Parts: sequence; C-alpha cells; structure tokens
Amino acid sequence: MTLDPVLSHLLGAEPAPLAGGDDPAGWYGSFREQVLAPWQARVNGGASPSGRDHFAHGLLGGFVADRPAWAMVAGHQAAVRRLAWERDGLDLVPDGGIVAFCASEEGGAHPRAVHSSLSAAPDGGFRLDGQKRWATLAPSAAALLIIASLGRDGDRNRLRALCVPSDRSGIGIAPMDLGDRKPSNPEVRHAVVDLTCVPVAAGEVMAGDGYTDAIKPFRTIEDLYIGAATTAYNLALARRSGWPEAAVEDLLLLLVAAGGLAFGPLDEPAAHLGVAALSRATARVRADHEEHWALVDEAAAAAWRRATGGGGVAARAKELRRQGAWARLAASSTGDR
Repeated sequence: MTLDPVLSHLLGAEPAPLAGGDDPAGWYGSFREQVLAPWQARVNGGASPSGRDHFAHGLLGGFVADRPAWAMVAGHQAAVRRLAWERDGLDLVPDGGIVAFCASEEGGAHPRAVHSSLSAAPDGGFRLDGQKRWATLAPSAAALLIIASLGRDGDRNRLRALCVPSDRSGIGIAPMDLGDRKPSNPEVRHAVVDLTCVPVAAGEVMAGDGYTDAIKPFRTIEDLYIGAATTAYNLALARRSGWPEAAVEDLLLLLVAAGGLAFGPLDEPAAHLGVAALSRATARVRADHEEHWALVDEAAAAAWRRATGGGGVAARAKELRRQGAWARLAASSTGDR
C-alpha cells in the first residue's frame, strides 16, 4: 500500500476520538479491534503487514487518540512492530497486546551496559537473567521485547533481541520510581523488569545483532513513528476545533515528510539527518500554530502543553545521533578520496 489512503483518511474521516479509559492496554486493544483491524481488512485485503502498514498503524492510532498519551502509545507500538517485522519476529508479537521494548539497564542501553544474560539450557533453549529499567509500557504489556547478552567475544558483547510473554515464569514487573520527575504522559508508565531464570525457547530469539539490528534502529524508528502519530493526533484535534485550512495543510506536510523517511532505510546518515530536520520543522509549525490552541478546549490544550513541553535526555540523544550522522558522512567522504 502507499501512504495516500492513510492521508486521505486523516483528511476525510470523521475526527472522532476513541475513548478507552485511563489504561493503555484497554485503549490499545479497542484501537486494534475497532479501527486497525477493519482498516487492514479494507486496505490490505488480508495480506501480511509490511513496513508501510506499521507506519499507517501509528498514524491511525494518533488520529483516533483522545489524548496525547494514546498517540504516543500508538506510535510506540507501531515502531515495535516495525522492528519485529524487520527481524522476522512478527509472529512472536501478540496481535492485540502491548509490547514493551526492554533495552536499558542501570548504565543505559549501550552494549557495555547490557548485563542481562542468555545462558544455554539443557532443553535446547536458554535461561534469561538480569534486570531492565525504564521499560516503557511494561506494566501494561502482554509481551516483552528484551535485549540480552550471549556473552563476550573479546571486547564485543554479543547481544540478541528476544520476545517472551510478560507473564512468563521468572519475570517480575514493578513500577519505576521516578523520584521528582514529572512525566509528560503520566498514563504511559515505566517499570523495572526483574528476570530470574526465565525460560526462553530458541525460536523466541530473533535473528541479527541486538545492538546494530535492534537498539540502534529502534531509536530512529521510535522518534519518527511517535512524532508522526502525535502529528496525526494534532491534525484530528485541529479539524475538530476548526483550525484554519492552512494549519491542517502544515500538519499534512509534516506527515508526508515522515512517510518519506519511514519507507526508506533508517540506519543511513541521511535518515538520521532527515529525522533531525523533521523535528525542527515540527517545532516551527507548532510555534506558528500557537494561537490556534485558543480554539481547543482547555483540558485538551493543557494535556498537549504537558506532553510536548520537554525534551531532556531524549533531546540530547537525538542531537548526538545527528552529530554522529555528520561524522559518518565526513568519514565516508574522506575514505572515497
């Protein structure tokens, strides 16, 4: 499929929000059943999903979200499924449930910081031990996409991605203590995930390297998909609230740009630079639209300001990826001489 049917839907369908209470799993389940499944049946005719379908998944979810948090959930889950699809692990992901991506540990998500371990088991599978932190949506998840180590090969930490049900024996999930931090989307909870001798079948371990093929690309996919889903939410709210046509067109252009990036290779420097440029363009559009929020009801406007008001660690990480992309291009140019 192309992006055109999705954009036409966002511009022509009734921009009515889908209510789902305050539980991410409840809203996401309703979205998949009432919105995504009928869409896929109508547009795809039962064909297997592709990377394009996962991007549409995020846009559709953002469009029907009744708050920024659910747009974030839709984009995040579309990103997780895009990653699983690329790793031939889509069959490990529950069709209707939330999947939490569990990479970070006490020292972050760099290979040297990943100590959760996969050890061989007598049954031909593995046993998983360790702890993950800042696991987004883990308290609401039906499955966990986890990064763990098979051991070291010299200085190299051999990481793998695996996906297991969240109720598997040996898994403990506890809410993350955020201290004084005030989350921008309080409905989207984070967790500490304890892993104690968790049985993992060989078929639950995905192909490829856990860092270069999972952690690194997911950062870009997540940025792009959550940003696009949030813009789709903004577009629906703008249409409901009577914003000028030019403002809706601005939002449409951001989605067209996001789609162009989403359908290309996301591990290339150009993709990272494109995502950085799209982020700046989004900020400019939002600044230009500030006056239109007077047309939006007060509660929705307050939720939007809270959800989009910060950057913090994520903003610093994005800047490092932008700088790294330019460095890679410079090194490549030097090598061609």
